[in-house]
Amino acid sequence: MAGMITANAQSVSKDSLGNFIQQKADSLYRKSKVPGIFIAVLNGNQKQYFDVGFAVPDQQRRFDSATLFEAGSITKTFTAYILNAVLEENHIADTVSILGFLPDSVQTNKALASISFLQLLNHTSGFPRLPTNMLMDGSAEMAPYDNYTADKLYAYLKTASPVQSANPSYSNLGMGLAGVLAERISKKSFATLLDEYVLIPFRVITPGKQAENADNKSQGYFDTSKVTYWNMDVMAPAGGLKCTAAEMLQYLQSMSVPVDQLSKNRIEKLLQPTAAMSPQVKVCRGWFTLDVKDKGTIYWHNGGTFGFSTFAAFLKDKSKAVIVVVNKTNSNNISDKLGMEIIKKLF
Repeated sequence: MAGMITANAQSVSKDSLGNFIQQKADSLYRKSKVPGIFIAVLNGNQKQYFDVGFAVPDQQRRFDSATLFEAGSITKTFTAYILNAVLEENHIADTVSILGFLPDSVQTNKALASISFLQLLNHTSGFPRLPTNMLMDGSAEMAPYDNYTADKLYAYLKTASPVQSANPSYSNLGMGLAGVLAERISKKSFATLLDEYVLIPFRVITPGKQAENADNKSQGYFDTSKVTYWNMDVMAPAGGLKCTAAEMLQYLQSMSVPVDQLSKNRIEKLLQPTAAMSPQVKVCRGWFTLDVKDKGTIYWHNGGTFGFSTFAAFLKDKSKAVIVVVNKTNSNNISDKLGMEIIKKLF
């Protein structure tokens, strides 16, 4: 029928879960007028993909499981796993101060001495959301992270005076620094650490695979304007990951049901609650939890760039997970809401 909008299930059986997702996605798309919504669901051995609207509206090209998007802050969960693995292999407790692992010029700032690795990962370091010397206007307006270098980060840290609190305060700066410290301790780049600790062992990619598929990129939007992908510099560990839904589902499956005993042990530590945002919401190392009465715990994280809004969640030990992608900024009211409704259905 002319004018009808439908959510398209890709390789999915006609079941109640699929119908639920189709109806919810269709309703949100109608109300929000976003360019597109893509949903990937892991339910046991079954992977389901749904799309509404378009990944590239100008070409009327739809999302599929191999469409590239910006994951945004979901990257932080990868960074948390990597840092903990690097610390473990170097026999460093995550309760240790970060000060001795920073450049000599930064170590003169004793205000950083009380900050531990753990506090970077659970947002209790006292660092602000962003460093004060990061430009957020002018030429950097649409890509504020791209030219923020390690030198600029260290210049900020020399005079920073964070005030720690037991109450988490979300910090992109803190998680970016967590990735930098993993690089300094391991003497490897973040991209190399990402491959060695997560993408290859979790079978997210095969060795040597190119990270970006330029032929199947989704187009992100800031309001109605097209935006380019961020090429984040030193802050990439806080939100620089670009991936596909198939890759993200494989990652979430490996978090839910670990591929081996080593990763299982690391993930068990990663998912231990370390701070509380509310009676229902806790902060682990990188991940957040939501306790659902009489059902269990949801492990989740969302993300946002100037072109994308994302949400990822999984259920521990159940091989159940969801990823939601909206190719428009400031649309987490859609991605988070839909993702939470779906993951609750998977209990």
